[in-house]
Amino acid sequence: MKYGVNRVTLVGNVGEVPRVSERDSEAFVTNFPLATNEFYKNKEGEEVSKTDRHQIVNLSGTFMSPTFVCVRF
Repeated sequence: MKYGVNRVTLVGNVGEVPRVSERDSEAFVTNFPLATNEFYKNKEGEEVSKTDRHQIVNLSGTFMSPTFVCVRF
């Protein structure tokens, strides 16, 4: 693995339509909220659901960069 590479895979629900804006006529900035859910059982045996909200910002050289994949179902 190369040094300086950070990779995160978040699987969740997209909160709204991604906003794409062009920057410097070559780079694109994409913003969208993402909600992830965590389910577990606490000490009493009850199922607990926890939702975390993330604001995703992606800067890419081209709009169809392999780093930008967003599918909404």
